[in-house]
Amino acid sequence: MLSSEQSDGPATAAPEARLTPWYRLDRRAAGLRAPLACWLLTRMVLVGLAIAGVSGNTDEVHALYPPWAAELAHGHFPVGDSQWQYPPVAGLVFLAPKALPFLSYATAFALLMLLCDAVVALLLARAAGGPGRSSHGLWLWTLGLPFLIQLSYLRFDLAVTALAVAAVLLLERAPVRSGVLAALGGLIKIWPLLVLIGAPNGRTARRSWSSAAVSGLAVCAVMALAFRHAFSFLSEQGSRGIEIESLPGSLLLAARHFGYHGSIHYLYGSYQVSGAYVHGLAKVALGLTVLGFLWLLWWRLRARNWSAATTADAALTAMLVFVTTSRVISPQYFIWLLGLAAVCLVFRDTSQRRAALALPPLMLLTTLVFRCCGRR
Repeated sequence: MLSSEQSDGPATAAPEARLTPWYRLDRRAAGLRAPLACWLLTRMVLVGLAIAGVSGNTDEVHALYPPWAAELAHGHFPVGDSQWQYPPVAGLVFLAPKALPFLSYATAFALLMLLCDAVVALLLARAAGGPGRSSHGLWLWTLGLPFLIQLSYLRFDLAVTALAVAAVLLLERAPVRSGVLAALGGLIKIWPLLVLIGAPNGRTARRSWSSAAVSGLAVCAVMALAFRHAFSFLSEQGSRGIEIESLPGSLLLAARHFGYHGSIHYLYGSYQVSGAYVHGLAKVALGLTVLGFLWLLWWRLRARNWSAATTADAALTAMLVFVTTSRVISPQYFIWLLGLAAVCLVFRDTSQRRAALALPPLMLLTTLVFRCCGRR
C-alpha cells in the first residue's frame, strides 16, 4: 500500500556513470550481464515461437491487425468495426510493420514488439545503477514476461509499456519529457496517463501534467488532420460488457456451477458474459473504479514527501486499482503491470515488492488456464 509518510524528500538523481554512454552496458556493473544474457536467450525463444505461428493463424496479428493496417494506409481509421476500440496513435503501431514490406506482417509485428521489449530491458538496466538501486527490476522483467509465452509478441501492449516505463523513470529529472511520453502512451491505450499520479508536488507535477495535456492535444490534432475518423473508437467503448477475464466476469463464471444460467458470447473482440445480473455488476465495477481513484486522489492530496520509489509505487498502485476493478480485462494486461512492477523493484525501498513478486505466478496460472480452455 502507498503511504503519504515517505521518509525523504525528492531524491536527487544518483550518479550513473556520467562518463559512460548509456548504451555501453558492458562497462557497467557486472551484475547486469547475467540478466541481459538471460533476456537475450529467452527472447530468442519467444520471438521464434511468435514468428513460427505456433498459436495458429486466427489470432489478431494474423486476422485482425493486417486489415486495420490496410485501412490506415488509405488514410482512415476503421469505421463501424466493433473491435476497433483504441485511441488514434494505436493506428501508428499497426501501420509500423508495413515499413518492412519484405517481411510478412506478423513477422514484422513480432520484431517490432521485440524492439519494444528490448527498450524496456535497457531502461531498467540503465536505472539499476547507483545507491539505493537494484537489478531486481531487470530480473523481474526478464524472467516474468516468458510466462505469457509468445502472447507478448502477438499484441501491441509492449509498445505502450515501453512508453510508460520511460515516463516513470524520467518523471523526477525530466518531467516535460515524461509528460510527453505518458501522453503518447495514453493515445495508444489510456492507462499510461495514470503513471503521472506519482509526480512530486510542485514544479515537477505542474510541468509533467501540463506537458502531457499540451502534447496530447497537439498529437490529437495532427492525427485528426492526417486520418479520417480518428476518434471513431469512442462510439464503441460504452457498449462493452463484462469480459470473462475480469473480476465480476470470474464471479459469474463461478456462479454457473451453482445454477446461474448466464451465457458466453464473442462480442467487441472478447468473450463476454450475458444474462441476469450482468448490467448490475457492470455498474458495481464502474463504481469500484471511481472509488479506487477517489482513494488515489485522497492519497495524492495528503502526500507531502516522496522517496525515490514513490513515483513508481504510485504508478503500479494506480494500475492495480484500474485492472482489478475494470469490467474489461485481457491476459496481456499483465505486460503493463509487469513493466511498472519492474520499475518499482529498481528501488530497494519500494513498498510494492510483494505485489511485484506475485505477478509471475499469476501470469503462469493465467497462461495455463487459457491454454487449457483454448482461449486466445
